Amino acid sequence: MNLAPAPPIIRSHEGCRPVHDEKALLGVLQGVAKALECAVNQHTEVVVHNLRQPEASIVEIVNGHVSGRHVGSAIIAGPAEDKAFDTLVASKAAAHPNEVRVVANYTSKARDGRSLRSSSVVMFDADGVPAAALCVNVDMGAIERLQRDIQGALIPTVLPPLPAPRAETNIEDLIEEIIASALDTAGAPVERMSKAEKKTAVSIMHERGLFVIRGSVERVAARLGVTKFTIYNYLDEIGAKRS
Repeated sequence: MNLAPAPPIIRSHEGCRPVHDEKALLGVLQGVAKALECAVNQHTEVVVHNLRQPEASIVEIVNGHVSGRHVGSAIIAGPAEDKAFDTLVASKAAAHPNEVRVVANYTSKARDGRSLRSSSVVMFDADGVPAAALCVNVDMGAIERLQRDIQGALIPTVLPPLPAPRAETNIEDLIEEIIASALDTAGAPVERMSKAEKKTAVSIMHERGLFVIRGSVERVAARLGVTKFTIYNYLDEIGAKRS
């Protein structure tokens, strides 16, 4: 099986000055997004995230119709298969103080299945913790639609109408969908799940970024019938396996 090459990650930390004012940093990124609004087409989305508030991380967005998001949307409402999120946020990859990482030119998917071409810049604070991000997502489906339109002009045919983009799911629905789909992998009621099956379910939830949301550990613990400390132990064991 041929695997797509991992997107390049560019690290820059030498000579970086500490970010003393995260509000100012976000203001700069918001200004960049507004400037790009004048340069990109309607099929290119530009997003600024405040990674300190994952429940409502988006503080600026241009062409939000590409992903169906808006200011105040949660980080887990973003594109599926987002390499920047997977490698830099959910995995809590170690970083140098005030490091800037660029994850360039990778493929992700909109929630309705459309292909996106994405690039992201993630900025870390003085403790090496992700603080802010600027992400660009290009709707490749728009190019495919243009190709179909050209083909339709050359060869008479009737094409089915394109499905309307799905409305954004609210954060409660997203959380419930992540938990339910993870539990479904066990193929058994929660009360009959083994420790290994519960740990696997927690691992799936972790990979989808659930635990960046406040209160999610307690919520999952209640669903699995265990304590929150058990969930933390599962997460520690999962992290040990990946390290």
